Amino acid sequence: MRIDRRRALRIGGRTAGFLGAAALAVGAVVAAALVPWPDHRVEAPSVLVQPAETRQQRVCPGPLLALGEDATAATTASSVGPADLATAAEPSDAALEEVPLAAPGNPNAGEDGAPVAVAAEPGGVDAGMLAAAQSQGVSTETLGGFAAAACGEAVADAWLVAGATNLGRSGLVLLSNPTAVAATVDVRVSGEAGPVEAPSALGIIVPPGSQRVLSLAGLAPNLTSPVVHVTSTGGAIAASLETSVVVGLAPAGIELTGATAAPATSQVIPGLVVPQSGGVEASEDHADGDDFPVVRLFAPGDATVGVSIGIVPESGSGGSTIEATLQPGSVTDVPLGVLDEGAYAVRVEADQPVVAAARATVGGAVGQTDAAAPSDLAWTVATAPLLDSAVIAVPPGPSATLHLANSGGAPVQVSLAEDGAERTVEVPAAGALSVSLDASSVVLTGTSGLHATVSFASEDELAAFGVQPPGPLDSPIRVYPN
Repeated sequence: MRIDRRRALRIGGRTAGFLGAAALAVGAVVAAALVPWPDHRVEAPSVLVQPAETRQQRVCPGPLLALGEDATAATTASSVGPADLATAAEPSDAALEEVPLAAPGNPNAGEDGAPVAVAAEPGGVDAGMLAAAQSQGVSTETLGGFAAAACGEAVADAWLVAGATNLGRSGLVLLSNPTAVAATVDVRVSGEAGPVEAPSALGIIVPPGSQRVLSLAGLAPNLTSPVVHVTSTGGAIAASLETSVVVGLAPAGIELTGATAAPATSQVIPGLVVPQSGGVEASEDHADGDDFPVVRLFAPGDATVGVSIGIVPESGSGGSTIEATLQPGSVTDVPLGVLDEGAYAVRVEADQPVVAAARATVGGAVGQTDAAAPSDLAWTVATAPLLDSAVIAVPPGPSATLHLANSGGAPVQVSLAEDGAERTVEVPAAGALSVSLDASSVVLTGTSGLHATVSFASEDELAAFGVQPPGPLDSPIRVYPN
């Protein structure tokens, strides 16, 4: 067969052109791979939206209670005098409403007062800038000491880390429902031996606008290290734990503890006040007594947890670290060693989420079990980091002090406004400091990422409460439109 020469040339030319184009394409791809592409990114459009303001509210637990003050009603929790209440808001002239909650189990509520919901109408107070706190001293045959508590937001989930129910110790779980609907509450207790079976603490109904009081010893007797987890459906709950101690026949302290920070792998406890030098080493036998500083830790998961506990003096000198291992489901009290008199920030780093709080006492001789009993105790809770601004209510009490802890790597300038006067303090990187307070209302700015506690201390009184940031309903939301 013959092939026309001109036709062959045409076919060859087309083939050569195709191969040339292919070679150029391959070269372009290789060049594209070798030559860097322009670095250009487009962020998705978004807007930071502040939700429409709702009625802001803080719930105060009410006066201190005692079981069995009336011999004819041994299980009745009766108040033992009124609590002093302080409120704060920004702007300072905002109109606040104080709404008492029903306390049907307290026969002295009419005289001593009841739990209170402090509220501000929408638009009356800057978002998140509402605070309230209460304090009360007591001296009876069974109760003695000074207690202070911040009034918290009602929530669906809270952890209470404090107290004991062994010999001479008692506790009351206070469940306040400020909402207009009933709350169904589950109270689960864990101790040093693990979870406690308490079916009667599940499905508790707290009517709207009222408070219910549960005996912790009735739910979980003979515990040295309880942790209480409160969850609710329906209405939200503000939960607190009242702790009291009697040594022999003498009252040896009382405290009213609010919720600690939610479980996390990093916890900060600012403002642990150690009124006198002393303590117990972690390696020593410390089964008895409360008269030495400890940190209480609980890992709610199902795995063994390693923790590192850093103790940072506010004086800026010294400091120590303690390593510990937590067993799943069991509560551990870790002694903080022999500490000098002063205030400390305690930092907990764990490889699984934990909850934490620390205890200190005043009076007696710290760590000496054969000495006089302490005269008071305080539980200092872990706190969540603050937003850029905060307002603090300071109720009456001895030597009110604000403690600020900075877990960041750079110093932070904080402005404090009290009664129209302003001052600035610098919280050192990875450090802490104290500021004495002279007013019932304090406005802080520049506090983003810091942790805060308010403490009260004298020769025979000790108390503290954590300054927690507002809940997510008061925080801005970033919205990405379609």
